[in-house]
Amino acid sequence: MTAAWLNNSYLQQVLRVHYQSDEVQVKSVNLETALGRGENYGAILTRIRVVYKWGDSQVDYVDFIMAKTELENEDFDTRERKAPYDIFNRELDIYENVMPRLQELANEQICPKIYHIDRQHRALLMEDLSMQGYKMASRLNRLDEQHVRIVLNKLAKMQAASVIMQAETQSLNRFDRGFFNQYTESFQTYFVGCLRACAEYLQSQPGYKESAVLLEQLAPHYMSLGLRCFRPEEDQINVLTHGDLWTNNMMFKYENNVPIDVLLIDFQYAFWGSPTLDIHHLINTSAIECVRSGKQMEMRCVYYKTFREQIKRLQFKGKWSSSLKKFHLASEQKRFYAVHCGLILQPVLLNTDETDADFAALLSDKPRGINMKRRLYLNEAIQDSVKTLVKQFELEGLLEPEQYV
Repeated sequence: MTAAWLNNSYLQQVLRVHYQSDEVQVKSVNLETALGRGENYGAILTRIRVVYKWGDSQVDYVDFIMAKTELENEDFDTRERKAPYDIFNRELDIYENVMPRLQELANEQICPKIYHIDRQHRALLMEDLSMQGYKMASRLNRLDEQHVRIVLNKLAKMQAASVIMQAETQSLNRFDRGFFNQYTESFQTYFVGCLRACAEYLQSQPGYKESAVLLEQLAPHYMSLGLRCFRPEEDQINVLTHGDLWTNNMMFKYENNVPIDVLLIDFQYAFWGSPTLDIHHLINTSAIECVRSGKQMEMRCVYYKTFREQIKRLQFKGKWSSSLKKFHLASEQKRFYAVHCGLILQPVLLNTDETDADFAALLSDKPRGINMKRRLYLNEAIQDSVKTLVKQFELEGLLEPEQYV
């Protein structure tokens, strides 16, 4: 359901401001929902086709816009739990005050062009990238190695630029409210609830009862372990992370069915921290199994190579270790986040059951929320992955509550 205020007169004013002309006259507007239930949990995306003319001209012009607006009719408890993250204001801030400089430093486009930032309605209007030939890859089929490589290269360019911008302005470390942060644990019902639903599923599988017990024992320590990952390390390089780097938050351009470019969208959970977290997120939520199981080290190197090249190109004067070995060690230090991405986020992001598939259910510890989380692990498409990952994480000691002691 689109917002009532997203109408002809509103869009006419948007275009007049965007084109800096009062001669723009909107003739017609067509709105349609861009993503269905379960495809996006955090906002409403509306695809807009605007037909307009300039002054007395008889020539019609058409712009294609994507509007991102807040979810309407959320219950009070859900809004209260989401409030400490301030996701909409953060994203508007990043698009308005951060991305222009990052794209200038990177010398290439990183995200969509912005038509209008509306803080009153907490809305973002940007170009519809599909009109520029960009497409969203299939979240259910996941990303092959070609796609993962092109994402990591773009990410490295953005994040190398963020290191320079932070050195210039000391402004990016204010973004300190990722999924795990020092201010709130209001997502605990979501994260620990899914952990317990995962344990319940594994309890029913032959050979996985001990793994289920480990997950249950991990539950009381889960939020503190996640917070440990999200804390910036003073002796390591820190960047502006994307914070939610999965298939539906990027769009690809293709040539002969081969990806040649990618643009990143949705910076609601961006934060200042280790770049290795975005790599863990991408690979453990969105990469096909052969990439995740056999090429994690190689994918880190893809990112590292581009990041190092960009840091040198930008002539960064600050202190950082250029050692690949240290980058791998930093990645291992943050690897508990791979547990979160593989066992908790992946089932949510690959969910195919639309029943109660909304953020309110994820944040709820009532029967509706508990049952929705249980259904996530009944999805056959993720069951083999979850079972493989839990055994791997067990061998790595990542299911031990005292792993950082």
